[in-house]
Amino acid sequence: MRAQSLLLLVALLALGSQLPAALGRKKGEKSGGCPPDDGPCLLSVPDQCVDDSQCPSRMKCCHQACFRQCVRKVSVKKGSCPKDPLRCLSRVQHLCSKDSDCRGLSRCCLGACGRDCRNPVGQFRLRIHSSEPQIGVPSLQEDGMMAGLGPCHLDVALFARGNSTF
Repeated sequence: MRAQSLLLLVALLALGSQLPAALGRKKGEKSGGCPPDDGPCLLSVPDQCVDDSQCPSRMKCCHQACFRQCVRKVSVKKGSCPKDPLRCLSRVQHLCSKDSDCRGLSRCCLGACGRDCRNPVGQFRLRIHSSEPQIGVPSLQEDGMMAGLGPCHLDVALFARGNSTF
């Protein structure tokens, strides 16, 4: 009985060491993300950390002002920001500073003219629980918002009516 308990303990420890990799994180990497790095570059400052394990509990090791330092982590939504191939001809203006400033699934993304809320790309699975889903385009409201989804930044989008989950 003692040998079985010891074997179980060893197996649990081995599985526990693989948990960060299973979650898509490196060992020592904390959940959450880094805030945007929009500040000026301070080239003469050395890195203050190498990875998250060197930072207090609610902080992450992030690039800020061209060096790594412990900063308060922010929540990050699924998906990645779409690429912005445009050049900005007007003054840069930030309409958000972090993902939690954006409604629904939208993320705060850096575009050519500053940060704004955009629908993310990738890492989504759509499951439709209706036998005959109806595909359609949601109506555009007066304020330029698509029903509960935030500002319209996509050229083409498909939405399923009915019982769907991400």
